[in-house]
Amino acid sequence: IQYNTIQYNMPVTRKRRTRTKSPTASEIVAPGGGTQNDVDKLAKNLGLPNDAVSAILNCEGSGITAPSSRRSRSAASASSDANSGNPVVSSAWADFMSEEGFGGTTGTDAGAGTTSTAGTSASATDSNKRLKTNEGTSSSASAEEAVNQKDVAATNTSAATATTESGPREYDLPIRAYQPTPGILAQTGSLDSTIIGRNKRPLKQVEDLQEPTIMCYESIFNKSKIAFIATSSSSAHSIVITTEGVAYAWGRNEVGQCGTGSTSPCVPLPTKIDLEGKFVTAAVGKNHSILVDDGGDVYAVGGNKCGQCGVNTKTEAILNWRKCIFDKHDNEDGIEIVQASCGENFTVLLSSEGYLFSAGLSEFGQLGNGETGEYFVTASKIAFANATKFEKRSTFVASPADSGQTNLEEAKKATVPLSDSDDIRIGSICCGKNHTVAIEAPAKNKTHAARVFTWGCGGYGVLGHAIQADEYTPRLIGSVQGPLFRSNSPIRAAAGAHCSMILTENGHVYYCGKHRSVGEATMRPALIDVLANNMHVVKGLSGGAQTVFCSTENGVTVSWGMGLTGELGFGAQNAKSSSKPKFVEKLDKCLVTDVVCGYGHTLFLIRDEDEEDKAAIKKINRIEVDDLSSFVEKMSS
Repeated sequence: IQYNTIQYNMPVTRKRRTRTKSPTASEIVAPGGGTQNDVDKLAKNLGLPNDAVSAILNCEGSGITAPSSRRSRSAASASSDANSGNPVVSSAWADFMSEEGFGGTTGTDAGAGTTSTAGTSASATDSNKRLKTNEGTSSSASAEEAVNQKDVAATNTSAATATTESGPREYDLPIRAYQPTPGILAQTGSLDSTIIGRNKRPLKQVEDLQEPTIMCYESIFNKSKIAFIATSSSSAHSIVITTEGVAYAWGRNEVGQCGTGSTSPCVPLPTKIDLEGKFVTAAVGKNHSILVDDGGDVYAVGGNKCGQCGVNTKTEAILNWRKCIFDKHDNEDGIEIVQASCGENFTVLLSSEGYLFSAGLSEFGQLGNGETGEYFVTASKIAFANATKFEKRSTFVASPADSGQTNLEEAKKATVPLSDSDDIRIGSICCGKNHTVAIEAPAKNKTHAARVFTWGCGGYGVLGHAIQADEYTPRLIGSVQGPLFRSNSPIRAAAGAHCSMILTENGHVYYCGKHRSVGEATMRPALIDVLANNMHVVKGLSGGAQTVFCSTENGVTVSWGMGLTGELGFGAQNAKSSSKPKFVEKLDKCLVTDVVCGYGHTLFLIRDEDEEDKAAIKKINRIEVDDLSSFVEKMSS
């Protein structure tokens, strides 16, 4: 397996919230002047225990003499080594990790969550190591024996890798709704959705927010905190939910996607949604919106040309909120939805039991049902078998390339269903414009690292399979597995219009695809090393039409990409684009608990719980209803 990184140049130092360090953090503990801080940093980057990294550094690259208690060798082999006078030395990473007791030789099978057993071929492996050590002094018979030993070791290793665990993985269920720490709502990017992607004008009006600005905190939200924020890379409108479960919407409303019961070019300010219930999560597409209440029921409104509202009708626009319909075969025991995500013209839902449901456009395989259903309407017109109600998707596939091979020809081979496909449960979902990223539910007791699946439109390498090809069924990303991820498992998915991101337990971000109109695409998930190497632990991340944002636990927020209407948050006097991660100055020292990128705007949740939070928030601009009276009047005329 090859682990890639995306390298950016970025300042190392930055004013940010600091945590108390151990008194021995600067103590030299490794050769070459390495301190405990250095060991901690390297351990986090590698996803390994601190004591394992210390052992690796202290051996100074020469390998170690394997303790006899950790060897699996015969008495005759031990005698042979004693006679030769040569110590048993291992310079191989996997052997070293095995001998040190850190499970470094344990491998995960790409398909069925299988593991190799290090002890299965220990005897053959140790013999092979001994023969390598004595190379050049052995007889021709010994050389032949070495070849045979290599063959035996390879055979045993292959057999161990193919050994399947008894039964399916055990998951930590039920899946819960994603709930960031509640905070104050802020937005950057113009409130005038009529100009986004359409009309160019100087961004000098009061509604043109060029940097993060606190939105109507007193005049509309009555100082209530916001529990959830929703927008998407295809959406010029947004929905937020307060801690009381009340939903508000604003932005583009040409087909009623704001759920106000009517259409208009733009809803200028957050407007309360008149729908009974206490809501916990939401999602928005280009022209439609989804709300989920605390009972797991789902409601939809807005454009439905492709069936993306999932209300079992082909009506092109739904002006009033309607309850979504599930296929009768999937709804026998009742379904509780806890997460929702929308692409441009499709919707994906996730139940508390970890099952996927989708509805809407199937042109690029977005539904994950294994087909597009393409057919001819007329001799010159093609249509697709779109889904008008939500149907369960339970097939997950892999190809030979997903076992870690990097050969392009391997990546193009046909996929086959995983042996545990029917048992796989999902824990996190996120949709881009025409693709979806899904992360497997966490295993009980963390016995396995979560696998990552993608499907839909594969342009720009957005699916992470090293090729530009559409996938009609959720397919395993082979490069996001292996030893590096066993102690740093993927936990959350994010997506922009043409990019995908994976957040791991240690706060590392892996990126693939492309979010700028220039430059090359990243074909496999690659670590954004400028964040990881500078000890930034990412907590929030999102992608927009041409933007990417990351917020950290230490009060640092960075963005990069193209933001023509101020969605990068750099300020009116600064550049509207950046090719590398750049600090959002106005959010310095603010703890951003969540960030979501839309089309032409970005939303933030800013924590407001202690005096340090309040001091950081004071420097952020605020805007209230009275400040926007002229804009509201213009949108109403």
